[in-house]
This record gives sequence, C-alpha cells and structure tokens, in this order.
Amino acid sequence: MPEPDLSLHMLSGPLRLGELPVVEPPEDLWARIAAAQRQRAAQARSRRLRIALGSLGVIVTGAIAGGWLIGRDSVDEIDWQARAQALELRLHAADAPGSSGSMAPETLSELVRLDAALQAAYDGAADRDQVIALWRRRSELLSVLLRAREQNIEISRI
Repeated sequence: MPEPDLSLHMLSGPLRLGELPVVEPPEDLWARIAAAQRQRAAQARSRRLRIALGSLGVIVTGAIAGGWLIGRDSVDEIDWQARAQALELRLHAADAPGSSGSMAPETLSELVRLDAALQAAYDGAADRDQVIALWRRRSELLSVLLRAREQNIEISRI
C-alpha cells in the first residue's frame, strides 16, 4: 500500500508548535554580539594594516634595491673612452692661437704613460675592468687639465 505524501500540515501536526515554550534571550546577548562584531572588525582592520605595511615594505625594499642596482650599473656604463676623447677635443680647442697652450712636461709624461698602459692593455687582451679603469684615469686627468687651462693655472710638480 502506498504511503501518503508528507506535507507541511502533516509534519507540523505532531509538533504542536503553539505549545512550545517561548524562551527569552539573555539580556547581555546583544552586547556580546556587538562586542564580537567589533572584535572581528578590529581584527580585519589589523590584518589589512599588516598586509598594507608588508606590501609597502616590499615595494620600498624593491625600490631601494632597484635604485642601487641602477646607480651601480650607470657608474659602470659611463663611456670613459668617449668622455676622455671629448675632454681632449675641448682641451685642444682651448689651445687656440694666442693662448699659452703648451702642457707641462710632467703632464705630458702622465698622458703618455696612460696611453702606453692603455695600448698594453689592448695588446695583452686585458679584462674590461682594467681597460675601463685606465680610460677613467685618463678622463679624470684631462678634466683636471681642462679646468686648469680654463682658469689659467699652470700645473707644476713640487
């Protein structure tokens, strides 16, 4: 024999919902709910703040490291040879007719010594750092000579 379909009326009949006791919630229930909600909100703010500060720390660290690497690479990427050649052209341009234009023998010997060291470095297939260091030294010497020439200072050895 088939069983009858269960309906809400059939299910609620034996429960007698009207006879159930009415229970009043404790008086401090809403205060506890509000306190729990405030605590969860404070924890969420704290978590977001820690995540933001951590992200900011990573970004700042990356920027500092990136700036250090870029600054380091830019020092290595200076074309000291081109700079030295440009300074030498400016130095020769400063030797215009009517100027004192002649270099002191000590200065000339220092340039000759650097040129010989550069030639030896190229002939001996020296490493890149050694060649860059020689071009840098030559560039610095020419820069000093150009400043001295422009200020009419005579360089001499004591």
